[in-house]
Amino acid sequence: MKRTLALLMTLVMLATMLASMPAAMADEPITLRLWGGVQPEYGYADIVENFNKEFKDKGLQLEYVRYVNDANGNLQLDTYLMAGGEIDIFMGYGGTGRLFPRVDAGVVLEMTPYLEAAGFDPFVELGEAAVAQYIIDDKYYAVPTKYENNQYWFANVEMFEAAGIPLPYGGWTYSEFLAAVEKLTHGEGMDKVYGMYWGMNKLMDQTSAFLNAMNQPYAVYTDASCESVQIETLKEGLEVIKATTDNGWAPSIEDEKADDLSLPTVFLEGKAAITTGIAQIRVVKDVETYPRDFTVAIIPAPVPDDLFETKATHSYVNGAGDLICVSSKTEYPQECMDFVIWYIKGGMAPLAKGGRIPLWKGFDGNAVADSLMTGAEGVFTVESIVNYMAVEKTKAQTVLNMPKYAQSEIDTLRTEAIEAVLYGQKDIDSALNEFKTKADKMIADAITNK
Repeated sequence: MKRTLALLMTLVMLATMLASMPAAMADEPITLRLWGGVQPEYGYADIVENFNKEFKDKGLQLEYVRYVNDANGNLQLDTYLMAGGEIDIFMGYGGTGRLFPRVDAGVVLEMTPYLEAAGFDPFVELGEAAVAQYIIDDKYYAVPTKYENNQYWFANVEMFEAAGIPLPYGGWTYSEFLAAVEKLTHGEGMDKVYGMYWGMNKLMDQTSAFLNAMNQPYAVYTDASCESVQIETLKEGLEVIKATTDNGWAPSIEDEKADDLSLPTVFLEGKAAITTGIAQIRVVKDVETYPRDFTVAIIPAPVPDDLFETKATHSYVNGAGDLICVSSKTEYPQECMDFVIWYIKGGMAPLAKGGRIPLWKGFDGNAVADSLMTGAEGVFTVESIVNYMAVEKTKAQTVLNMPKYAQSEIDTLRTEAIEAVLYGQKDIDSALNEFKTKADKMIADAITNK
């Protein structure tokens, strides 16, 4: 009897101890750690809150860790990825330049089987032009999430209306652009308003992107092998820029540098009707820092007249970024991929208020416009945002099999030629013919020696 009573007492004590424990380990939620380079207040805090609320009953929670997207921050990210245990999902920046080495290092999970199991086809959902450059040996290790077509510019709506010029949402040609910037330019001295501001001082990559637009791939090729660079469309683009600066319709590169001009000090102060710099959309939205009394439209860059029918909306531009990746060392690959799909197909919506436009085709353009204008109502025209998001992205441009060890050197030669023209050191024909001669020799040597 005493032995039975002792056994009962032991069982009661065990039951009491078990009942007093917080929860069985199996019932504790899985916490996924997401690393990204954007401040939490620009949307990620809301993403964490939304995900945790929606997935609480499914036993999933999310934490966001911000790393600085610079050399030191990426070194920290790579170190933690190699070690494992601290990162489940991360946002990668810098395009293929950072993605490919991480894949080679084995720190990125291959997503292909998970995407297939979820019935998510990136070509269909995100557009071939957006994802083609990130495919490695027919496999996905990352998919882009943000839409950023650098062939779209900002325009001052009221200036266009005052000049009687329709906003070119459906595209326009070089000749139409030049006629417009001439008409939009007026005033003298401190009161001068330019038709165009190229941003060659602060945003040279955007000027270069315009020159790339009709000139990529900038080569003549056979069987996808580059044989020689071609310069005709590059010449056309440089002629457009030179026409605007030579005629005083846009500041020259010398003036931009001498006066340290920038998008805020020129376009946002009403000193230019059009500017490049779509990557600066968050700056344009920031009316608290840069107050103004005009509305901004997002418009396509112009194209050569003979390419209007096929290139006007720049649907071929590989302008997608913010790669979402999963650590190969995560303990929860399926749960991470559940988050990836959720994030792409609606979860990332709060980022629009910080200027990051979702890439997924299923997003409601009007809803994104509303989010983008949160706290800055009336900054952008809704029509232009919807138009910008609706650009078809189903066909990527041809990618040449340019010898990799010649590509960077050729790009350097090309930049030198462009700058020689913009600074007035050489005329367009001399600069580009010299570029072509040197580049063609470099390609021939690379092919011979490969």
